Amino acid sequence: MKKILQILTILTLAWGSAIAQDVYYTKSATLKLNGELDGKALQLDTRQLGVMLDYETTEIIIRFPLSSLKSGIDSLDRLIKSSPAEVVFDGSLSLEYINTENHPPLKFTAEGWLTVDKSKKLVTGEGELHHLDDAGQIACMMGMTLPLNLKDLGLRNPVPGLKDDFEAVITQAVLKKDKN
Repeated sequence: MKKILQILTILTLAWGSAIAQDVYYTKSATLKLNGELDGKALQLDTRQLGVMLDYETTEIIIRFPLSSLKSGIDSLDRLIKSSPAEVVFDGSLSLEYINTENHPPLKFTAEGWLTVDKSKKLVTGEGELHHLDDAGQIACMMGMTLPLNLKDLGLRNPVPGLKDDFEAVITQAVLKKDKN
C-alpha cells in the first residue's frame, strides 16, 4: 500500500509538471486605456498587469487592480485609486496552439469575459504574438487591443465629459515560462 501511494504521488507530481510546462506569464506588462475627456485625448495606464497564457490550449487570463490606473489628472486619479475592483479578462486566442520553438508573428483574435467589479461582458479583441530567439527564458512578446464601451460593459460613467468608448492596448506583455 505504501509503495502504491509513493507511485501515485510521483505520477501526480510528474503530471502537474507536464501541464505547467506550456503556461507562460508576465507580471510586469503594460496596459494603456485610450479615451477622451472633455474633447481631449485621455490615456490611463498601469504596469500592474498580469498575463497568463497557456500555449497548449491558448487560454489567456489578464488581470490588474483598477486602482493601479494612472491618468495624470489628479481628480480622476483620486477617484480611480479609491476603487477596490479588479479587472479580469478570461478568454482564449483564435489559435490551435502556440509553437514555443520558433514561429513567425501570429495574428489572432481574443474572445473572453471581461469582469469589472460586478459587471461581466463578452468582449473581442485582436493581437499578435512574436517569438523571440535566444532570449533565455523569455518565449514571446504579445500585443493586443480591445475596443471597450462603458455602457456596453454595464458600467456607470463616473466623470462628466468622459466618453464611453475606450481602447485597451497591451503594449509589452513579455511571456516567461511558468516555474510552478
